[in-house]
Amino acid sequence: MNTFWKSFFATLLALVVFSLLMFFIVLGMVAAVTSGLEKKAVAVEPHSILYLDLNYPIPEQTSFHIPFPSASIFSADEGAGLNDILRSIEAAADDPNIEAIWLQMGYNVNPYATLQEIRNALQAFRINSDKPVIAYGEVVNQSSYYLGSVADEVYLNPAGVLEFKGLAARLTFIKGTLDKLGIRTQVFWAGEFKSATEPLRLDKMSDQNREQLREYVGGLYDQILADISVSRKMPEDSLRSVANELMAWLPVQTVRTGLVDSLLYDDQLRSMLQERLELEEDAELVSVADYVESIPKQSGNWENQIAVVYMEGDIVDGSGQNGSIGSVSYRKILSDLRQDDEIKAVVLRINSGGGSAVASEVIWREIEALRAVKPVVVSMGDYAASGGYMIACSADKVFAQPNTLTGSIGVFMILPDISGFREDKLGMTSDTLLTGKFSDFPTISRPVSDAEAVKLQEGIDSAYINFKRLVANGRNMDMNAVEDLAKGRIWLGTTALNLGLVDALGSKEDAIQAAADLAELDTYRIHEYPEQKQELWEELFNSLANEQVEAAVWQEKLGDLFEPYLQVQDYLQHPIMRMELPYEVEVY
Repeated sequence: MNTFWKSFFATLLALVVFSLLMFFIVLGMVAAVTSGLEKKAVAVEPHSILYLDLNYPIPEQTSFHIPFPSASIFSADEGAGLNDILRSIEAAADDPNIEAIWLQMGYNVNPYATLQEIRNALQAFRINSDKPVIAYGEVVNQSSYYLGSVADEVYLNPAGVLEFKGLAARLTFIKGTLDKLGIRTQVFWAGEFKSATEPLRLDKMSDQNREQLREYVGGLYDQILADISVSRKMPEDSLRSVANELMAWLPVQTVRTGLVDSLLYDDQLRSMLQERLELEEDAELVSVADYVESIPKQSGNWENQIAVVYMEGDIVDGSGQNGSIGSVSYRKILSDLRQDDEIKAVVLRINSGGGSAVASEVIWREIEALRAVKPVVVSMGDYAASGGYMIACSADKVFAQPNTLTGSIGVFMILPDISGFREDKLGMTSDTLLTGKFSDFPTISRPVSDAEAVKLQEGIDSAYINFKRLVANGRNMDMNAVEDLAKGRIWLGTTALNLGLVDALGSKEDAIQAAADLAELDTYRIHEYPEQKQELWEELFNSLANEQVEAAVWQEKLGDLFEPYLQVQDYLQHPIMRMELPYEVEVY
């Protein structure tokens, strides 16, 4: 017996020692990897070329977060935010070590407002520096060509493909899928154009949704053609004909139509640039991730700061996660800025299609308190719609970009009924005891009663009236005027300006300058929030969290159905009032 216990405890001790040993080995490996990833100052060699490969989803703000699994931890390029991309382009104009910018075209998935802002920065680089921007690609989609067309010269691989065919807007409808599963969606909304719920209750676009999308996509396409027309010195009508007839389908046709300057292989382009710019054969291509570390830190008075707060993603209750706007976390950021005497003005960079109605108003309230103390200016990114517009509407000045999607002033709620799925598909039943007729309300386990439906619609209507009231007060408009442009309808930035929903069209830099003017600042420093202070090794562990791994697996399996899956899952778990954009619309 003693021999047994000796063996047992010896084995147990060995397991404990082995586990501790493995823990420290893994910790050492992580420390070794992340120490190589820590940002260090980069010395840019003379006669270098700034290399822009922007064919990934560009966030508003660079973070130390390591994405999983779309980007390798050994890739320094993916993850550079719009803030650092624009900063790098601006700095490169005055950097004697940078001879040119190489813009790598490819399959770009970013909305056109982001691309337009980068495009404008590249145009300014060309004008201010007299240095060339060269665009090159092999398989180039329409979005990437729009960005690349601003270059001095555009080249395509002789075996390459360039997409230029006009825009399309596609909605995926899953009502039939839910019907087959026995899941019934009970929808309540205010605003006849509030189409966020359509894919769950219809099998095609409503007339109202088709109307607003036609106007939005048409206006967007007009802007795209206008920008390309100026850069390529081609009439807009000619560009429209090239797209309508697919006249640039073959590589040789891209040159013939004027979309591309010449067909070259990668090595031929490198040789040409070396000869033209008198570069060494091993001239360095510097990525944004490396180059931004070489930019001198800003000078100025620390006592005069302008805070730039990046508000990107869904607006959610609670603290939220990376890529969302949590009411608790952002309320604290805004409250801290209000009490910080060194912060003289605040710029809110909003890129959000909305989310929780309650969270949106919580953040709006904190912005109102901040605005009572110091100037607040809004800069809209790709989206500032529904709840995203609520948090923008009362700023001292609101800037949109021409391609910003904004408006969508409306409210909805989806309460799924999964009783058919549980009973018919799974054979599950439930039995409930109540102390009153509303005791289990709201629930997804049964259909709503008529009395419950009345209560839900009352709540939606009340929230909609309140939303319009906040807009009317923030924009100094009559309630009737707000109703005419509300109704859940989306607007392009240019139209929003004409309607009075925004004050001006401009970039984030324009918003910062406006904030400085309102605060009467001649010199100042920019301080960005949320602050990126988390240790890289900690982010590595967080990026491997079970939820992210699970999401990555489902995204791989479901493909295009992943976003609808997440949406339905969210509706099942959080049956709340929402101020969100129309359901995922793919414009391509």
